[in-house]
Amino acid sequence: MYQLRRRQRESGQTIILLALLLAILLIIAALVIDIGTMSVIGTEEHYVCDSASLAGLAETVATGSATAGIAKARAIAAEAGYTLGRNGVTLVTLEPYNADSQRFSETTSNRFRVTLQRTLPQYFASVIGITSTWVNRTATAAVLGTVPIDTSFGLLVGFPTTVNLAQFGPDARYDFGDCYSTLRLVDGTPNPRYSPTGYAYDLYIPPDLLAVTGSSRVRIEIFDADTINQGDAVNPSALRDTNGDPTEPEVGGLDEIRSRNGENLSGFTFAQCSTQTEYKIVDGTGRTVAVASYGPSANTPYYRQRQRPGSDPINTPGGGDHAQLAVDLKWITPQGFTFDTRSWSPPFKVYVKTIAGASENGYQLRMSTDRPSGQAYDPLTTGSTPMGALSIYGSGRVPINFSVSNVTKLPIGSVPSAAQQVVITNFDTDVGYRTLALSMTSFDHTQGKNYPVLFPAPPNASGANVVTDAQGRKYYTSQPGNLSGNGQFATTTLTMPAQVVVPETDARGNLLLDGSGRIIIRGSRDFEGGDIEITYQAGATDTSVWETSFQGPGLPAEQRIVLIR
Repeated sequence: MYQLRRRQRESGQTIILLALLLAILLIIAALVIDIGTMSVIGTEEHYVCDSASLAGLAETVATGSATAGIAKARAIAAEAGYTLGRNGVTLVTLEPYNADSQRFSETTSNRFRVTLQRTLPQYFASVIGITSTWVNRTATAAVLGTVPIDTSFGLLVGFPTTVNLAQFGPDARYDFGDCYSTLRLVDGTPNPRYSPTGYAYDLYIPPDLLAVTGSSRVRIEIFDADTINQGDAVNPSALRDTNGDPTEPEVGGLDEIRSRNGENLSGFTFAQCSTQTEYKIVDGTGRTVAVASYGPSANTPYYRQRQRPGSDPINTPGGGDHAQLAVDLKWITPQGFTFDTRSWSPPFKVYVKTIAGASENGYQLRMSTDRPSGQAYDPLTTGSTPMGALSIYGSGRVPINFSVSNVTKLPIGSVPSAAQQVVITNFDTDVGYRTLALSMTSFDHTQGKNYPVLFPAPPNASGANVVTDAQGRKYYTSQPGNLSGNGQFATTTLTMPAQVVVPETDARGNLLLDGSGRIIIRGSRDFEGGDIEITYQAGATDTSVWETSFQGPGLPAEQRIVLIR
């Protein structure tokens, strides 16, 4: 009898424990569902804030009226379902203001902040007393001066080995790394950042070109202008030379072949997914100097590619697949891309835009003097004059791709001396990324060499990026930066010192140390501007967009509206 009663009591306790466990599991499941809903709404608010702030500031600048900008931003928010008092929206704040006065200005506002808040009922979490919560997001757009970005990424000769320029087709997914070429966001709504003109690149032609070379003609070359890989491989792969010619690879690929769904080519033909890309040279008056298009639907005849002296030139205009294959992994010069700069009005730009397709077109650009067909490119002769290199710069913005996983140091902007703050923005640096470091170099005209710009550090600073001088003062040699997640932006703002110390360096610009391991300071001077470099690790096939802008007196005529936070 005793054993029976004991078993009955144990059975009752088990039922109670199971009931408690079930209740806990239900509560956890409820919280997960409600928290997931909050995350989805937060992402939606994030996009709407971005779109409204960019559109509001663009309208303000275009019309000279902050009131018109507010109306535009409100319309963008309302179109997405964010109207005050509806759908749980409890806050819609639209704030144009002037960055210098930090106050509203009807005519001179150069910032636009949008804040949205939405209250959400908690259907499941209410069982533990949480009946509602709210999601709040803010975005700020700004008018900043554009900073030139060297598109060579330090590659002086040969083919890209680690990093190259890259753009996706308009039908590609927004969160694949190119937010300015794709027509729609991930949810299918129109992409407010889509740029119908593509990416703009500035041409720098040294003023002594004619005097040194006897000609004012220049030549623009494109590496891998098509959107195919050898064997139509889906992903890029390391480029390798197999025949002893370092000018062009024989193995590898730069292009990600994607379908409109973002997957592989299963169920699609290559022509449906391959991206059509247009390259266009424009002069200072907006006249088109030359235009070329490469892709499955049309091919511009090419007639010149870089090659070793004595090798056979390719002069035959091709059509269809043949022209695609003929430019794959080659430096080519489309017809009209060698031109006389005196016949046009400088300054010159190259616009690159994708006009069809869903794949990624990896490519590279460079400029040289007008050398004969068959003569190899040489950065010291055909690529420069005593007054500088024939260079191509991104107008404050470049889309880049890593063909291999690597830790890389890349130039990301030439900052003018008038810069008080520099804003570095990156989009979708989510593949294999690690910590980001930002460093800067300036030029010592008295010594004729570069030196690192050192940022003052507090007395308790420590780490590999901290150095100390003989007086015990500490400096940062680099600053940490922010990296972005999938389909997201991240911004880092650097405040430029009004005065910088000039340290002793070797011929390569590396810091020299005294016997106690301290840096040697030669003196100080006003900030003279310099070049910003980024150091971070990215994974193979990582595509991202990098933007560099600055704030300070005397902004250049060319400005850009960007998200700063």
